[in-house]
Amino acid sequence: MVVGIPFGIISVVITAIVVTSGSIDLRTGVYSPGSGVFLATLLVAILGGVVMVGYEFVMLRQRGQTLGKIAMGIKVVPVGGSLDGGLDVDVAGKRAIVMWGPQLVRWIPVVEYLAAIFALLNMLWLLWDRPLQQALHDKVAKTVVVKVR
Repeated sequence: MVVGIPFGIISVVITAIVVTSGSIDLRTGVYSPGSGVFLATLLVAILGGVVMVGYEFVMLRQRGQTLGKIAMGIKVVPVGGSLDGGLDVDVAGKRAIVMWGPQLVRWIPVVEYLAAIFALLNMLWLLWDRPLQQALHDKVAKTVVVKVR
């Protein structure tokens, strides 16, 4: 919510600035689509990916929790690690990239669907993973989410 709402507003603004509206030729009745849709998609995907990776990395690096995790009373810790402090740079980086990195390629026409499938599989993975219930980004970073309250 903290990142999503402002990012949604910025996405609408970028799209409004970059995309031109289509038009209908009144003589032939043929619709000509506007231009700038690809550029807007590219800018929004890259900006979204950078913002989400950055937010996740900074928050987990500092304290092991994003604002949502703080509200839910959960924390990301290294497997077998302590609850004190945040994550190491490489651990926070791996987790953030695997979790939000696919957002960076969502502007590529076919790859966008593969990125969406990966993102869904990543989140669903914890439903059948035993015993630690790790998502794929947790497995790569060797982290686990624990309750802290």
